[in-house]
Amino acid sequence: MKEASKYILYTRKSTESEDKQIQSIEDQVKAMTDYARQHDLKIVETFKESHSAKSPNQRPEFTKMLAMLQNNEADGILCWQLNRLSRNPTESGVLQQALQDETLLCIQTHERIYRPDDNALIFSVEAGMSNQFVRDLRKNVRRGMHSKAEKGWFPGVPPIGYKNHYDELSGQKVIAPDPERYALVRQIWDMMLSGTYTVPQVTRQAEKWGLKSIVRKQSGGRALSLSGMHTVLKNPFYCGFIRYGGKTHPGKQEAMVTQDEFDRVQRLMQRTDAARPYVKQEVDPFPYRGLVHCGECGCLVTYTKKIRHYKNGNEQEFEYCYCTRRRKAYDCSQRSTVSPQKLTEQIREELEKYTIIPEFFELAVKYLNEYNDQEIEKQEAVYDAQAKAIKDVEKAIRGLQRMLYTGRCDDAYFDTENAKMEQELVVLRKKFNEQQENNKDWRKRAHQFFNFARYAKEDFESDSDEKKRLVLADLGQNLRLMNGRLVFEPIIYLVPIVEARKKMEAELAHVGTLPEQRKKAALDDLSSHWYTRTDSNRRPLGSKPSTLSS
Repeated sequence: MKEASKYILYTRKSTESEDKQIQSIEDQVKAMTDYARQHDLKIVETFKESHSAKSPNQRPEFTKMLAMLQNNEADGILCWQLNRLSRNPTESGVLQQALQDETLLCIQTHERIYRPDDNALIFSVEAGMSNQFVRDLRKNVRRGMHSKAEKGWFPGVPPIGYKNHYDELSGQKVIAPDPERYALVRQIWDMMLSGTYTVPQVTRQAEKWGLKSIVRKQSGGRALSLSGMHTVLKNPFYCGFIRYGGKTHPGKQEAMVTQDEFDRVQRLMQRTDAARPYVKQEVDPFPYRGLVHCGECGCLVTYTKKIRHYKNGNEQEFEYCYCTRRRKAYDCSQRSTVSPQKLTEQIREELEKYTIIPEFFELAVKYLNEYNDQEIEKQEAVYDAQAKAIKDVEKAIRGLQRMLYTGRCDDAYFDTENAKMEQELVVLRKKFNEQQENNKDWRKRAHQFFNFARYAKEDFESDSDEKKRLVLADLGQNLRLMNGRLVFEPIIYLVPIVEARKKMEAELAHVGTLPEQRKKAALDDLSSHWYTRTDSNRRPLGSKPSTLSS
């Protein structure tokens, strides 16, 4: 039989998990070059490939090698193992056919030699084993990744603001906040929640901050694009869920935003009646663009200015705020208009209800800090109870596993009960995390609204349109214009200020007249009384819309 005289050395290593145990390309080159030298084999070409072989027609170097064999430029192949040449039936068949046609006289690995007159079944079995290995590996990897997602951990690279972290206590990889990016991404959500920014504006601001993705081997280190920002803001990962394989699972990562905040951003992004871009003026005659909607059809309220020319040469300006009536399928009856100056006067009147004097503000903040210390002690008992419930379920799961190992239950019973307890564990951990986030969120909101009650009026009277918009966004939610009147749903945290402000300020003035030795006790009593009223309104119970007459 004719012997091969010109060999091609083919080396390959995939970056995927299928080749974790395979030698590097350079190691393969060295080993097979030594093999050729020991057996006096002539190497005419060396190909180095860094691609997976699970799919056909994806490897340019492999294609070049086949072309050399067809052109009789070589008649033998040297490779570390047969699976280096192919892991799919199409290319394995090409090589086997080349052996039978004797355009390929020999395939030599470090373990054995394949020749044209060998039993074809041997080559087919070994090639089939290589292909089946990839198929089994794919199934196992997918099963493992789906299992990881069901357990509450994202099976891949987490989104910006988070990173994979090795937890020494559990000995597992978990997802934790990225200390370099978490706060910046949270600011992105805050900007969107204000209702005064568009996604392109937020994207440009994030770039100014220098926010970039984590640098990895072949990616990262870049600012978020506009489409990337949309992906971030639409990802339920940030509110504590994992979306994988077409399903959504409760996640164990720390949520960056609440479910309500996430839903609000989705509504803001889906607005079809958003105001068109406009050239910013030094003093905008209508600084409330995009914040006020029609109370009937929900379309945005817009602004226009018209100049009327009289025959005597005089001119008169008219300014109007009115519903755009952009819903073609709905005949909106709101035809009345209101001037931006009238809207501003209505907002000033409403702000007056929530404005507190500096002494009242200092008193409230002082007691807020004291109350937080007391609240922490109360919450520790709640945390302990929730932590104990979690540990009890974890202990029950371990007991169920021991029953399976010792043969005291069958697989069907184990699968059913384990699934129930795993789901219960997910719910308990979710509630534990939500409790922590709610307490943090409440303290943050309390400070935020005390500051609003103290400084909002000053900010609104400033020359900054941006400050006016932020004040209006904080003042009420679902701002609507109905029959020339500004209607809004007051934020629940501000309601106690309206109810108690005048009375409490009068009491505060009375305390100021007391002797110094009685003043501190009176202040503490006043703070406690007022803050107890505030605490009873901590959780939104719903409120009736308030209406301002024009």
